Amino acid sequence: MHFKVPNVFLCCHRRTRTPLPLRYQYVDRYQYGLYAKQPALIKDAALESARLAIIRATKTKDLFMVTADIPVTRKAVGSRMGKGKGKLDHYLANVMAGKVIFEFNCDNETQAMEGMKQATYKLPVCTQVRIKPSGKKEIWMDF
Repeated sequence: MHFKVPNVFLCCHRRTRTPLPLRYQYVDRYQYGLYAKQPALIKDAALESARLAIIRATKTKDLFMVTADIPVTRKAVGSRMGKGKGKLDHYLANVMAGKVIFEFNCDNETQAMEGMKQATYKLPVCTQVRIKPSGKKEIWMDF
């Protein structure tokens, strides 16, 4: 007698295959923010080139960015199977949908938008630009 085994893993086992959140949780530490619209694994080189593009366009050093902390190893081309794990090749950042990638302060809005545009060109993920709303934050007390 065979029983049907339930499929526990409905989706792919990759880190990036997470469902989209119902609504984004905005942090708003700084004035301008660049948020991811879709999940992705971003290399440290792409993050660094986007960071440099923002700094060059906005002339600011006050910047927060996501860190690439997942190491990826790769064996040398032409090497045979076995003989241990390969050498460290690069680092990745696991970015979920709705997670902040960059946040920074800038005095000029046109410079900030130009920096965001240049950073978006360098990143392999769809992004959303957010400007911190002026005024007080509403705190909900009625639950």
